[in-house]
Amino acid sequence: MPGNLLRRCHQISVALFLKHCDAVGLTQLQYAALVALEEKGPLDQITLGGYTAMDRNTIALIVRKLEERGSVTRVRNSQDRRAVIVTLTEAGAALRAEAESAVRRVQEDIIAPLSDPEREQLGLLLSKIAQAHNDQSRVRLQT
Repeated sequence: MPGNLLRRCHQISVALFLKHCDAVGLTQLQYAALVALEEKGPLDQITLGGYTAMDRNTIALIVRKLEERGSVTRVRNSQDRRAVIVTLTEAGAALRAEAESAVRRVQEDIIAPLSDPEREQLGLLLSKIAQAHNDQSRVRLQT
């Protein structure tokens, strides 16, 4: 069944990520948050969650952990006191850069059993599924 295969592939992906990124001590979700902040600049925490498809509780936990490491800072938005602005620090940018080669190895390991045409096809098919069902997800990915 496709759902079970996707779940199993996710388990494998997480295991490979933890194996390769153990030295830098990052999880997939922490890495995703660092990349989003590097690409988009400072964001309110809810918007950061949208760009990374993480719910409010998950992104709050991820940001707290990254803040404890000195990888991000959080400050209340002066315009909207309910909002928290998250900013990537120099240490966070360095951590993201340090993890880059390990993350690339993870991606390569995941698709290692596939030929080049199969890799391209898999990427296209997964993107098609994710885009078609984005509105049905508990947490929609913002683009």
